Amino acid sequence: MHHNARKVESVPLNSLWLKKSVVQSRISREHTGRKVTTMGLGKIFGKHDHQAEAEAEAEAEAPASDPVATPESTSTSNGIKVVIIDDDPDARDFMRMGLEVGGFEVVGEGGDGPSAVQAVTEGEPDLVLVDLHMPDIGGLELLPQLREAHWACRFVVVSAIGATRMIEAAMDAGAVGFIEKGVSPRSINIHLEKVAHAGAVKVVRPYPLNSEYP
Repeated sequence: MHHNARKVESVPLNSLWLKKSVVQSRISREHTGRKVTTMGLGKIFGKHDHQAEAEAEAEAEAPASDPVATPESTSTSNGIKVVIIDDDPDARDFMRMGLEVGGFEVVGEGGDGPSAVQAVTEGEPDLVLVDLHMPDIGGLELLPQLREAHWACRFVVVSAIGATRMIEAAMDAGAVGFIEKGVSPRSINIHLEKVAHAGAVKVVRPYPLNSEYP
């Protein structure tokens, strides 16, 4: 069996975990009518959040008629618009869910160069999350086109590759943030809030983000 070279950057069986988790989360939504919890999202990013598990168990035990406070109601991220650019639709799906749980508004998605430019042009986002590797164009090559499409937004690279040369190249291309895949949705959301409110700061530390916020 021949494998696509791009998938080498993922952890072993990551694609299978993604597809299995997508199916499980959709079944869960059909049966419970609730949104996917942060516990489920944490699994997709390779982290085990015990606090999230406890919260999820408490929610599952609560009577269906009891009012449940949604994450959006307490989030400080309301109003921050985001576009997700990744060639893997399952990865985009779970990134979207993690962001929406955090209160971000996902206004567009792209899986290749043309759809990415269209999403940024039409969505006019505050933040753009860009994967480095796509079938038709690299993320670093795509960044200048996206800046031209909407110069006011900030770009954050999300990649499994954390090599120093790639991190420096992303910064030179205009990225103000760099997130290594494997970080939990909670830490991603905290970091994106910092990026969105960083003012004139050129690069938001930690750069790259490759560990959890306390």
